Amino acid sequence: MIITTIMGILAVFFAYLVNKNVKNGLRISFSIIFIFLGLRYNFGNDYQAYLNSFIGINSYNRIDFFDETVRLEPGWVFLCRLFKPLGFFIFVIALALINCIIYYHFIKKYVPVKYYWLAVFLYIFNPEFMLVHTSAMRQSVSIGLFIFSLDYLFKKDAIRYFLCVGIAWLFHSSSLILIPVFFLRLLKWKINKAYIPIYISILILLFIFGNFFQLYLNQFVNNYFLQYEIYHDIGGSGIGTGLGLLYLSIPFTLLLYYESFQKKEISLLFKISIFSFVFVPLSLMLLIITRIGMFFLPSTIIAYPIIQSSLKKPNSKTIFFVSLIFMTLYNYFQFFQSATYKTHFATYQTVFSAPNWY
Repeated sequence: MIITTIMGILAVFFAYLVNKNVKNGLRISFSIIFIFLGLRYNFGNDYQAYLNSFIGINSYNRIDFFDETVRLEPGWVFLCRLFKPLGFFIFVIALALINCIIYYHFIKKYVPVKYYWLAVFLYIFNPEFMLVHTSAMRQSVSIGLFIFSLDYLFKKDAIRYFLCVGIAWLFHSSSLILIPVFFLRLLKWKINKAYIPIYISILILLFIFGNFFQLYLNQFVNNYFLQYEIYHDIGGSGIGTGLGLLYLSIPFTLLLYYESFQKKEISLLFKISIFSFVFVPLSLMLLIITRIGMFFLPSTIIAYPIIQSSLKKPNSKTIFFVSLIFMTLYNYFQFFQSATYKTHFATYQTVFSAPNWY
């Protein structure tokens, strides 16, 4: 945790230096992230499993990319075979490089320069992004492909967008959820401020009465995501004290309100961010829903800094900023105390400490 935190502080600091006329600050920031991600060893819940599967896949002379006994998507199997001559460590370095390039351009293109540092902060310290993605390696590739495909989505280029979604599906079949997103782009829909209380009420009702949808969710998962059966019967712990719901209502309300002020691409990113909130109450019933919702979360890396820059009243600006920083750091430290993640993320190691070069 200490190394991860130091890396995060350095990356955020260099992104902040862009405000001090350090032109390459964001590039330096992602260079630090790249070194951290590329040289990691046995860092993340599934790292060892991916290493073992890489060795196992490449132990066969021939392999059917669609062989169900492998239990990995054909795109991942293909990459494992492609990187066989270079080894697993170079494979991870290549994935880290592509990941950093995608997020670097994503932030640079859509986030106000003044808030580059906030976007980098959210990417590193919100565990749903960088940290979880180090473990969910196949899905991180699919999410990266979705972010890459956003330009095609904005241009209504159906062929290239669905091509990207199809390739993403070859790495994680949950990418099927991205198909309807294209039709969201075709709708000339702006959120009417008068209906904001209704949208908030729907979110609250999903938290309270979400169990009524559990049967349908189980059927949906069984039909389309049977290979992730280990997640099917695992849910969250409910709404607890309600403080989490109270916090979620703040960014959710602001996303709804400020969406109407956005144009074209940013408006769609706001809508995708709003859509991501739907998966939060549903994930309390099935953990796989969290995995599906992961595709839409990166849009908040763009939306939240834009909201921060849009708030005019000092009090509102301070409240949103403090609550965003506090909850991000709270979730960050809770992540390292979690029984699920603590053991696999507590100590950062590099490939130079590995017993062998894989």
